[in-house]
Amino acid sequence: MSSVCTYCGSSRNIQDDHIIAQSKGGVATTEACAACNQSKSDKPLMEWLRWVKENDSYRWNRIVDHNYRKKSTIAQKIQKIRDEN
Repeated sequence: MSSVCTYCGSSRNIQDDHIIAQSKGGVATTEACAACNQSKSDKPLMEWLRWVKENDSYRWNRIVDHNYRKKSTIAQKIQKIRDEN
């Protein structure tokens, strides 16, 4: 089974992404495509999700669709941002 991006579900160019940037003390990683990983950079997860929602509707829709009805901590954060006004 191939790996997929935790955020958008892409199976292309998968990398390890530090959920909290290494530069900010993060150690936990998840799988992310290069596009998500690079756009997230060292932003905190919630800040990045809000940025994507405001600035990249294509990626935001992929993220929301991929995490629909999932129960992971990341999926719950995505749902929280989705439901914000």
